[in-house]
Amino acid sequence: MHKGISAARRIVLSASATALVMWGLLYAPTPYLVYEPGIAVPVEPMIESVSDETDERGELLLTAVKLTAPNMWSVLKAMVDSDRDIYMKSDVFGQYSKEQYSERLTVIMEGSQNDAVEAAYRYADVPYEVRTEAIIVTDVILIADRPAGKLRAGDKLIGLRGGAKFESVEDAASQVAEAMRGLQSGAVKSLVVEAERNGSRIDVELTSGRAMDGAGGQKARQLAELLGVKGFTELRSVQAVDERQALRISAGEIGGPSAGLVFALGAIDLLTDGDLTGGARIAATGTIDPDGKVGAIGGIKQKVVATDGEGAELFLVPKANEGDAKAKSKRMGSKMKIVGVQTLREATDAIASFLRER
Repeated sequence: MHKGISAARRIVLSASATALVMWGLLYAPTPYLVYEPGIAVPVEPMIESVSDETDERGELLLTAVKLTAPNMWSVLKAMVDSDRDIYMKSDVFGQYSKEQYSERLTVIMEGSQNDAVEAAYRYADVPYEVRTEAIIVTDVILIADRPAGKLRAGDKLIGLRGGAKFESVEDAASQVAEAMRGLQSGAVKSLVVEAERNGSRIDVELTSGRAMDGAGGQKARQLAELLGVKGFTELRSVQAVDERQALRISAGEIGGPSAGLVFALGAIDLLTDGDLTGGARIAATGTIDPDGKVGAIGGIKQKVVATDGEGAELFLVPKANEGDAKAKSKRMGSKMKIVGVQTLREATDAIASFLRER
């Protein structure tokens, strides 16, 4: 009788231990994130042109990594998978939640798209105008993992209550600095900065009478501190003087700035005669600024896998990522050519050189 009870107990304990291990492997949250090969898709459908005329026969491919929150079993598999990289969530998200991190990427992507269009206009000598449409909060100050003030990443600054609309970050800093002097002297009893979040109005009351001194950049930093944020970006509209050369980029749910280079190349293809790709499948990744400078990106190893898998013949990458990209390509035995570039001009020259040798 006792032996039967003991055997049953051992079975229960063994089953419980197995269930606990399985739960830990499959369901328990982990502090890790895994970078995996993601997409490599044509960029042309994301760029709208008023003229809608193109001689395109090849394709420009946009590539993005896939970021997953894995269970422990997936973490263990990723450890032995050369196509995946494991990071601590804290290293990727910092002090932000997943939602806050996603909001920041969306804001950054919007700015990157405008920079890409402006860089393309400059490259193609297309006359254009830049208008500041909104001032967007990019980062907030966190205290004990909570925002220090009422504002969040993605919020739009509108202006001072009873005052003029903010036209730029510099204008916002100047207006608030002037109002602060009135608050400090007692001439102004209250000071409210109006903002907007998803169509709803947010009022941020400033009670400090501290003067804002210094040049524009210093005043902007002081304004950020007063509002409990780390920084702003100007969401600008870049408009061609000739409406027939107007461009608009719609990237959907793709976030971050790393598609800047390929967006600029796609824009140039629409603005210039002929087929930039020469009928080839060409991928590109890298940040870009209005001057056409190309900056480094993350996840280059995963992007090499994705672009090779989609049959890209040439992959343009930031010069800073070239070594890692070529090393991964060599380990894979890929025939895809990889070229590192530092500017938009170098990127188009690299395409032309590749097509001559093809």
